[in-house]
Amino acid sequence: MREKRDRFLRQDEIVTLNLEDSTHVVSENHFYKSEGYYALVKNEISGINTLPRSADVIDAYIVPICLEKAKLAGIDVSEWEVSYSYVTAPCIIYGLNYFATPGEFTIAREAEQAREIIKHVTNNGKYPFCYQSLKPGEEVRTANMVFGKTANAKDAGLPVLAKQVYDEFKIPLASMTYIASGDRCKLSSLGPVRYTKLTKDEKTLLGGYLNRKWDSFEEGS
Repeated sequence: MREKRDRFLRQDEIVTLNLEDSTHVVSENHFYKSEGYYALVKNEISGINTLPRSADVIDAYIVPICLEKAKLAGIDVSEWEVSYSYVTAPCIIYGLNYFATPGEFTIAREAEQAREIIKHVTNNGKYPFCYQSLKPGEEVRTANMVFGKTANAKDAGLPVLAKQVYDEFKIPLASMTYIASGDRCKLSSLGPVRYTKLTKDEKTLLGGYLNRKWDSFEEGS
């Protein structure tokens, strides 16, 4: 019997896992027109019960839609506004144009800094942006989620938030930006995450799900 290789997912690799009664598609990116997105659509057209749903990943990566959908599901989210010019600093700013990278944000600590950021993300006022005001004591943090779980959570409220977000959007691997204040964690945005950005513990966590797939790999496959 050949010994199983010690390996991890390669860049852009997509893996499908049959868990319970659904096929889960693990990818670095499920955003619109990515290979991960097309893998979801192909399965859906074929009548395969697939998670996440293609409609849900589009919603998840557009900040205002993501937060409203999460809020309706009872998830604690950051208050947000859409604007072309006005913000209340300090705040987090997200671009909303077609070329904006999902989950990418900039923190503006003062009004002058905010004006420069807005000028960039709106292409001089051509596109809107989303901003979330920050209150004293609030900190902006990010965490990678693996099937709704996090490794080495720094905030007490993070595991619960991660599970709630996964239950709503069903994205196997995602980066979550959240606002922490004491034990409270509020969802700010979701985005894709590269395999190379995962920590050792996160890779171990994901590997636990992938082992059933890798058990069938042979040397040289």
